[in-house]
Amino acid sequence: MSTAKKIPYTAEEQARMEIRNFVNDGLRDLQKGNVQNFDEAFDEIESRYLNVRV
Repeated sequence: MSTAKKIPYTAEEQARMEIRNFVNDGLRDLQKGNVQNFDEAFDEIESRYLNVRV
């Protein structure tokens, strides 16, 4: 049984990997035609935070 070693990534490396994954996921969605209307998407997001107090 082999045990995989955990590679200690810096915070910057972790952020780069997360951004790369986010962009790649978006590109895959675009290739599949899985897209939303820009205004509708942001209106939906905005509506989630209308009653949030800071």
